[in-house]
Amino acid sequence: MTDRVKLVRKKMKELGVDSFITATPANADPNQAGTHGWANVNWLTGYTGTNGIAVVAKRSAYFITDFRYTEQAKKQTKDSGFSLRIAERDLYGELAEIKSSAFGKKVGIESENITVSIRKKLRKYLKNKKLVETEGAFSELRAVKDRSEVYHLRQATKITDESLQEVLQLVKPGIRELDLAVELEYRFRSKGGFIAFDTIVASGWRGALPHGKASTKKIRKGEMITFDIGASYKGYCADLTRTVVLGKANKKQKEVYNTVLQAQLAAIDAIKPGAHGKEVDRIARDYIDDAGYGEYFGHGLGHGIGLIVHDTPVLSPKSDWTLKEGMVTTVEPGIYIPNWGGIRIEDDVVVTSKGCSILNKSPKELIEL
Repeated sequence: MTDRVKLVRKKMKELGVDSFITATPANADPNQAGTHGWANVNWLTGYTGTNGIAVVAKRSAYFITDFRYTEQAKKQTKDSGFSLRIAERDLYGELAEIKSSAFGKKVGIESENITVSIRKKLRKYLKNKKLVETEGAFSELRAVKDRSEVYHLRQATKITDESLQEVLQLVKPGIRELDLAVELEYRFRSKGGFIAFDTIVASGWRGALPHGKASTKKIRKGEMITFDIGASYKGYCADLTRTVVLGKANKKQKEVYNTVLQAQLAAIDAIKPGAHGKEVDRIARDYIDDAGYGEYFGHGLGHGIGLIVHDTPVLSPKSDWTLKEGMVTTVEPGIYIPNWGGIRIEDDVVVTSKGCSILNKSPKELIEL
């Protein structure tokens, strides 16, 4: 964790601030997709609870929480390089108990995570300090994963892969989407994981809904079923999508599926250090467009994944990201045709020195159940 503090201090220098404050919301759920504040605190300190504030200054670092998390914080932040402080009142009030000179003159805060009420507290307890708003500073730092992070992501994808293969054996005419979602989530938990995000199981016409959460709809023979699922392991999230057919696939289902698959494979083949997010997106988008389905692919090709399900880098038509070794992103082209259905195929890939490696192992050939 001390290496991460060094990275933050380097970023502080770039931003022209003397210290930086990040905090986890009191209601953050560490067992699901974390908020940016929760992810930043966890990444910096190792702390997985809620109601915590991390302060990084030029020569010191403090972690503040309340009595409920004393023992947890002692254990989890032990080797992080942070001095632990247990607040007896409002956590932000504890900032006033820290020597004022430690903060310097300019204090960096995250504009995307600071509410109006928190800003008022910061102004109250950090008197005579200039609050400097920043955006995406921590997301940029978290975008490049170290070995331990990639390991946790591999474990999350392993749990997700295994759970999907088990649940596919339960698919039969008349079963509800919701029943399959519950089975998946049970398996995530039984294998040592948690649920990274609301499980998507969309069959038949509902497959045209890119985020069609599992419903009470019963699945019929001949319908396609899109599973967009993810387990989390020690806070790190997997994001896997596979589309299958209950019964034999017809000609159009095979055609659309193959179009999505080839677009995805071409994009994955282009991922390497130095590749631009916009260009990788264009490869998949052009393939789908050339096949005559361009109007039915309306979202970005992929997004970063880690302590947050939708993070940086971004693969999209407007992306300004350049990929670096260690970044992890999804690659998920899709075709969604109203009143017909949809097909999406998604993998999590880590950028390597020469290209990329796919973390999950679920087969990608069209499965007919």
